[in-house]
Amino acid sequence: MTTTNSPEDDTRYQTIESSGSDSNLVTQKASTWSKLLGTLHQILKELLAPPTLSAIIGLIFGAIAWLKYLIIGDSAPLRFIQDSVQLLGNGTIPCMTLILGGNLTQGLRKAGIKPLVILAVVCVRYVILPVVGIGVVKAAARIGLLAADPLYHFVLMIQYTLPPAMNIGTMTQLFDVAQEECSVLFLWTYLVAAISLTVWSTVFMWILS
Repeated sequence: MTTTNSPEDDTRYQTIESSGSDSNLVTQKASTWSKLLGTLHQILKELLAPPTLSAIIGLIFGAIAWLKYLIIGDSAPLRFIQDSVQLLGNGTIPCMTLILGGNLTQGLRKAGIKPLVILAVVCVRYVILPVVGIGVVKAAARIGLLAADPLYHFVLMIQYTLPPAMNIGTMTQLFDVAQEECSVLFLWTYLVAAISLTVWSTVFMWILS
């Protein structure tokens, strides 16, 4: 026995289907909007980190002439700001060295990274990047973007063989993210850096001689 739906039932079913699709569309839009807001919040949080914020402020004061002459110089009316900032900056290097030592000590006690990952990071940092640096510097010099100064080329090449910046450890502690992993990577990269810098410095001097 077959049953036929009345026009009223068909209309009701269409209304229910359209309302369901509209609710799904609204849910998808809300989810996309929340993800976008989360990404923007994370970017803003990283931009407002003290190292990034201080670099932006320093760039602004260095680029604008009247701000520069207002603070920097012996005859600047607000030169006490420069003296205070310079006094604080002189204590940054010892603090960063202490933080680095703490990270390296923590890396000795905890090893939460697989050896293959550590080996990959070391190979990329001390094998692939120096080779890339040689190609970049040589290409820039051949194009004419760099001055014909071997010492200048050597300094540019040596930047590709340096260990990771100590600011990375400071930022991981500031955001409380991946501190153990950063400590382990710091330990091994700084241990290998002693050999890598010696070897690559010899190679760079041989290339530039």
